[in-house]
Amino acid sequence: MFRTLFAKGVCFLLSAFLMSGASAQTSREFRADHTVGVDLGLSLVSLPFPGSKGAAVNFNLSDQWQLGLSYMNSGFEVNFSKLKLAGFKERHAGLVLRRFFGNSFNLSGAYVYRSNEVFLDPEIYNIPVTDQGFRTEAETHMAQLGVSNHWQFDNWSMAVDWITLTLPLSGEVTQSAQERVSEGDRDTVRRAENVLTWYPNLALATLRVGYMF
Repeated sequence: MFRTLFAKGVCFLLSAFLMSGASAQTSREFRADHTVGVDLGLSLVSLPFPGSKGAAVNFNLSDQWQLGLSYMNSGFEVNFSKLKLAGFKERHAGLVLRRFFGNSFNLSGAYVYRSNEVFLDPEIYNIPVTDQGFRTEAETHMAQLGVSNHWQFDNWSMAVDWITLTLPLSGEVTQSAQERVSEGDRDTVRRAENVLTWYPNLALATLRVGYMF
């Protein structure tokens, strides 16, 4: 559903661009005259887990500066009957500051709070399979840098975040599975879980479509 609506929005804006060539106002002029915009985003390439998608609300402070609240998520699950064998959920909530240079090109910096939820196959820990499974949760505070182009076609907006790099600053495991394993394996499990707080994120060619009020 999300991907279908997103694809239709991209096609509509591309058609408008090809037909008109330019809007009545430049993107910079439009930002100067309007305050709030909303958009949906989908990363064509996101690492380490693909298919990151989400939404953002952006506030134009001037034609050169924009402050935004963003949310992105990705993940996968492997299920068998009622047992959740394995899975991963990653969520990002960010406060983003953009500096525009000219009409559409911009650089961004952000604070990002990342939360992870991992469902692990009990066999990894040599524990008899149950209908409950075992879960690890972690949270990380991160810094983000990005390079983008954002265009306006009247009230409709289209953007490509060419590269978005998010690096961990600090974090912790908030729920561990180590209590469910034998004492000799707990350090090994915890070391594996700590990886959840320290891996970086990279997204390439994140497409965004939206509307500016």
